[in-house]
Amino acid sequence: KVDVAILVVDAAKGLSDCDRQLVEMFSKKEVPYLIVYNKSDIVQDIPTNDNTVSVSALKGIGMRELKERVSTMLKTEDTKLKIVGDIIEPSDFVVLVVPIDSAAPKGRLILPQQQTIRDILEAGATSIVCRESELSETLAGISKKPSLVITDSQAFEKVSADTPEDIKLTSFSILMARYKGFLETAVEGVHAIDKLNDGDKILISEGCTHHRQCDDIGTVKIPRWLKKYTGKELIIETSSGRDFPENLKDYALIIHCGGCMLNEREVRYRMKCAVDSKVPFTNYGITIAYMQGILKRSLEIFPKLLKDFK
Repeated sequence: KVDVAILVVDAAKGLSDCDRQLVEMFSKKEVPYLIVYNKSDIVQDIPTNDNTVSVSALKGIGMRELKERVSTMLKTEDTKLKIVGDIIEPSDFVVLVVPIDSAAPKGRLILPQQQTIRDILEAGATSIVCRESELSETLAGISKKPSLVITDSQAFEKVSADTPEDIKLTSFSILMARYKGFLETAVEGVHAIDKLNDGDKILISEGCTHHRQCDDIGTVKIPRWLKKYTGKELIIETSSGRDFPENLKDYALIIHCGGCMLNEREVRYRMKCAVDSKVPFTNYGITIAYMQGILKRSLEIFPKLLKDFK
């Protein structure tokens, strides 16, 4: 979950073995870090490089530099990826398909839907929200062709069938994978589905905890679709909230949710743990689109990624 690590070292003693282990861990997990050598008022020969700062907590020396260094290491809203705002133009129409079923929260939209609507507004474009059952009627009633249709993953198949080929299509889950920084890894990882064998263990993981419905996507629908698509007897394990397994080596595939309730750093950490364990890592929306044969179409809004798609 850590965005930046600050390792405070007694300059009079130097780096300990424990300090070196921490630095190795930061590097391995790609956590930006600073080594802060304290007591610079009494120690002259302090190591200096791009990852070090010298301070004196007693006399306040170097504190301003430390704060400035930390601030440049953190992502601001201006440096973060947009969800969709960078791939649409002002005055564009974007149609959002939001199923309202027993799994939908009462009286509100889920976070990725809210965030996408806000991102569209900030881009100067217009969002039109409808259910999958009204999509065809909605598209027919718009005089200007939408630049994009974004759907909930569970309605992917119907929405794809009802959306003309000349209108680009993707899902909230695919957009969230890019926003959280693991889209390329997820697209690469989803191909492992075709290599699954009887007895393979699959981890389906969600970042949030919620009341499970009888036809829950993570614990019911995706396992059902996986077994139907592969024809294999698979072992399905699930996790939710902060409960993400430390040992991943026994899994043949990890399918994660969009990660809307986790920060980017934590989602990328989970991805990195899977990569380090040589376990393919993907997410809900990409998995569903792949099994329904519409992933390539769903990636057309990202030409560079589509070029590498096999």
